[in-house]
Amino acid sequence: MTRIQSLRLRDQIVDRLREEIVCGKLSEGTPLRELPLAKRFDVSRGPIRDAILQLASEGLVEDRPNRGARVGRVWDESTRPAMVKVRRDIEVLALRQLMSQEHEIDLSPLRENLRHFELACRDEDLSAVVRLDMSFHRLLLTLSGHPALESVWLPLMGGMRLPYSRHESLMESHAEHQQIVSAIQDGQLRTALAALKANIQ
Repeated sequence: MTRIQSLRLRDQIVDRLREEIVCGKLSEGTPLRELPLAKRFDVSRGPIRDAILQLASEGLVEDRPNRGARVGRVWDESTRPAMVKVRRDIEVLALRQLMSQEHEIDLSPLRENLRHFELACRDEDLSAVVRLDMSFHRLLLTLSGHPALESVWLPLMGGMRLPYSRHESLMESHAEHQQIVSAIQDGQLRTALAALKANIQ
């Protein structure tokens, strides 16, 4: 197997496990053992190990030496509102930083994400929707030019489980993402912030 094939295989496994974690199929604390997962996906343990490392980097999995990997904890109902507010504050800060930059912002990664997000919503491809939604918000952090924000943001995302289900809510989320990108392009900070805050619930 070539390196490219191995990466594609890993990404497919990551997509499936990410969807199952975020949508609650794999509950908090569920062990993620390499051998059973390798049998399930009919692969060697290498791609499974790589997939677990990727999910750990996203805050969805806890991977501790000598204790193995398990699905990360979920914020309880009493904690969730505060965590949502912290997440929103981080992304608001990132968006303000992004739009205060003097040089022209390359919005092509966000536009490409929007294009794929719309297709995934139309197809109700939940795995792709989960991946692209997280990717969109990570792109905002990346474009802000402050990498440290992402390291704070990821664990927050890992503790949230997002309600992806109805087609209407998927398209509403896409519309809010579109509003954010359009407002950034037009230099409309207040509009961009309003759309971002509406999108993070």
